[in-house]
Formats: sequence, C-alpha cells, structure tokens
Amino acid sequence: MIRNPLRIATTGQLERSVREAGFETILLPEPSPLDIHGSIEKRVADGEVHRAFLEKNPVDLIVDFNTTALTLIPAPPAINQYAITSAALGIPYVSCYLDPVTSTMQQVPWESHWHILEQDSWIKWMYDDATAGELIQQGIPNVLMLPMAASNDDFDTTPAVIDETPIVSFIGHPASTWFSGDQTVQASQLFSGLTAAAVHADMPDLPFHKIFYDLYEFAEPPKPTDDPATRAAKALQYHNEKFFYCAFLAVKRRERWVHFLRKKLGDAFELIGDHWGKVYGLEHAPRIWDRQEYYGKLRRVPVCLNLLKACPESGMNLRHFEVTAAGGFLLTYHTTELARCFEIGKECDVFHDEQELLEKIGYYASHPKERAEIALAGQRRTLSEHLYSHRITSLVETLRQCGILPKVVVDTTPAAPLAAGSAPAAGITPQRTPPTPINAVPSEAVDLALDDGLAS
Repeated sequence: MIRNPLRIATTGQLERSVREAGFETILLPEPSPLDIHGSIEKRVADGEVHRAFLEKNPVDLIVDFNTTALTLIPAPPAINQYAITSAALGIPYVSCYLDPVTSTMQQVPWESHWHILEQDSWIKWMYDDATAGELIQQGIPNVLMLPMAASNDDFDTTPAVIDETPIVSFIGHPASTWFSGDQTVQASQLFSGLTAAAVHADMPDLPFHKIFYDLYEFAEPPKPTDDPATRAAKALQYHNEKFFYCAFLAVKRRERWVHFLRKKLGDAFELIGDHWGKVYGLEHAPRIWDRQEYYGKLRRVPVCLNLLKACPESGMNLRHFEVTAAGGFLLTYHTTELARCFEIGKECDVFHDEQELLEKIGYYASHPKERAEIALAGQRRTLSEHLYSHRITSLVETLRQCGILPKVVVDTTPAAPLAAGSAPAAGITPQRTPPTPINAVPSEAVDLALDDGLAS
C-alpha cells in the first residue's frame, strides 16, 4: 500500500516531532524572536510573509505551540477585522496550547483575540478536559483535547547514576506573582472564585466552568445570538472571576508544597527555578537553561517532584512527561487524568496530602531498586506513547475522521495495463469530506451532571 505523506508546516519547536510522526515537514519562516504575545500589527506583517511562503509551498496543515505561527490578514470591508492567514488559503491551523488561552496573545486587544478564537479555521488543541470543556461551553468552535507530551529528543536510556543528595528536587517557578504584595483584585471578583474553591473541596472532579455557569449560575456563557462585543465581554468577565479560583489552585497544588518541604526537609529538598526569593523569600537555585543539563538533573535526583500550577485544571503538565522521558523517578501531586497515561505505582507515583508526601519521599529514598524499576517503566511508557510525535499522529487521525483533513482511501480497483512511459497509479487517493466541528473531548468532561439536575 502506497501512502502519500501529509505535508505539515510547523515551527522549529515541533519540527522533529512532526518529522518523526512520519509526515512531510515544512519549516515555516519564523519571526525573531518567537513571540506568543505578538501584536495585531506584528501578526499582520508576519501574515504577508507567511502568505507568500505558503503560496509557494503548498501544505495540508499548520501546527504550532501557543499561537507562535498564528498570523493575520485584514478582512475587509469591516474595519479592524482580521482573518487567519492560513484560512485564506484553505489550510487548517492547529495551535497546541501549553499555557492558558488568556496567557497568549497578550498584546492583542481582548475583543479581537476572542473574535479570532471564534474562527472555525483555527483548531484549538487543549491539554485537559476542563479547559477544553470551558471553551466549548463558551461557544468556541473546533476544540479538541489531547494531553501534553515530551518533545522528541535524544533521551538517555542507560541506567541512571543517582546522587545521594538532595533527596527530592522540584524544578519550576512560583505559579504566579499573585502573592508578591503588589496585586490589586476587585472584591467583586472574589466571591465566585471562593465559592468554586469551596465546591471543589467537596466535588474535586467538577471543573470551574460547570460550577460557574451551571451549578451556581453566576453568569451565562456567550451565546451565538449575542453581538461580538457582548460575547467577548462575557468571556472576559468569566476569566476575571476565575482569578481567585486560579490563585486557590496555585496554592493547593504548588506553593504550599514548596513551603512545606523547605520547613520539613531543609537542605534535603532542592528548589530550582526563578522568583522564589522575590515572591516568598525562599532560597533557590536558578533555572536550568540547557536542555541536556536539565534532563541529566531529572535522572540524577532520587525523587523528582512534580507540582502543578492552576492550569491545567484537571490534566497534566509538561513535567509529567519530561521527567519520565528523561528516566527520572516521578512523584507527582494527584490529578484526575493521570491514570489515562500512566499506571500509578508502577510507572510513577502520587501523593494527596502532607503526610503521604513525606511518607513516600522516605519510602522511595530507602527503596532504590523499586524506585529505579518505576523510573524505567515510566520512561518506556513515555517514549513509546507520550512524545509529541504520538500526539501529532492522533491529531491527524482526529482531523481526518472529522473531515477537516482528507481521508486516506485504499483504491482496490485492479490497475489497468500501463502504456509505455506511463507512471504507475498511486494506491491511495485523498478524499475530502465536508468539514464538521470537532469539539472532541471525552463526553464525561462536557456532560458532567449533578444529582439535582442543575448542570447539563
């Protein structure tokens, strides 16, 4: 069977992953430096470059991280209206989010940002059920959920040589500078977030958007019948009121554990990252910039601790996959979607509270053979299933099933005799079906229902 490889355009960040997924890779012209926050003016200027490039180099799909390759062209006759460059050429564009929607395109006015998000030529690849379901409930089209992954790289698979000290290491920055003392938050933004935090304590699997919109009905989501400015304003209100809930999650899943281990373990706990001294007055080592040095650190420390920020809300962050890909032993704060990707206790381990955290650190520090076996199993799992090349393959299959990319059809018709000098016919021909909205997240993430019937 002959396979015509899909032509995927991407940035240098994903080039190797696309190539190792087996697709023909076209490297897009990249602005210098890469900027996920680029302004409208910059994205329009880059749009002229991308349009000329794509007209000369036809591709089937564009994929990037965090909107780095999202460029724009004016969309007359409306004033200050823009279309995504690739849409003008009929090319689907996928942005794989590593950060919240509100943490990208920060130099683009919010109303314009939201209206661009509403364009159905843009497929939004979200990292967990909660953030995907949030956008879907707000009326954003073509949303799909695929977990984060490790970048394709040359990982060391030889047995790791472990340092004796420190026992446990956390690599990461504070979840935010919210607690640095110079933040101003309106009191009106606090009640819904505090209420959601209280509900979360009793129903930890219920995402914020279901609490906000369905359970407590603090506001209604944007509606198709609303004018564009109203839809953008409703979305902005939602994210502003989510502020306190995000601060709560930051403390619950990251800041608290750093403070706790610094007090309980002292020098046996190593903190690597920026801003901890500025925000909290905690001693820390600076971030590790070199990737191979970073991977080496993950392999050498007895216990690699993973602590989540406020986002993703229900899923996993990059560290789950980077630690395991490097061959480190992963001990992570529990998240509901972890068991979809790893066998807990055999490929990584989790903790839920302070007592369990100390117990597991002590246990694995004194059981190096079991720790090494779990690290090796976790590495095997990630390198075989959780690289971005695997995610790209899943992405393409989803887009084909939805008709956004041409389906591959096997031609079983017997070949006619070839005339002299003729080329053989391809065994597979592309066939495009009418595009349909994706909004592909597990049904339980979108249709969480409460016993009293208040949530849809």
